[in-house]
Amino acid sequence: MKTILNTGVIALSFMLLNAEAQEMSAEDEWRAKAEIRQLVDKYAFSRDNLDADGYAGVFAENGTLLLFGESYTGREAIRSLSENWNTDSVGMHIMSTSLITLLDERSATGINYATVYGETPDSSHQEGDLIPVTNFVVQGRYFDKYELTDEGWKISERRFEPIYSGP
Repeated sequence: MKTILNTGVIALSFMLLNAEAQEMSAEDEWRAKAEIRQLVDKYAFSRDNLDADGYAGVFAENGTLLLFGESYTGREAIRSLSENWNTDSVGMHIMSTSLITLLDERSATGINYATVYGETPDSSHQEGDLIPVTNFVVQGRYFDKYELTDEGWKISERRFEPIYSGP
């Protein structure tokens, strides 16, 4: 009985030591969250600047984007969304409140608030002129899943939940 108890204590001790060894340092956690936040910003920046490769490139190879009831899986499917972008419109995704939760060293989740503005300037618009905006297009939250890949942190799933829409 004593041998079984000692073996159990030793096994439990190794499990606890192993679990502690797998925890991320504060610096590693900070770095991962910063890299993920940069990924979120690159998504918005790439979309606003009509960079289809950059837009698709923030996703894992088999990542999924869920927008307005439609699902796009894989970088090629996500990149194909650029075919419908209005290249005359000027848009801005304002990414604000962000909460990133690391699940382990290779996966995380996040909630990111977004306000999207977009207008198509009229024919009298000159380069550098301010563009009058009548209202925002949509405001909502992105619910994300992230994974650490050989390319760095990538979005494995992004679901947009609209809350408000413009007129």
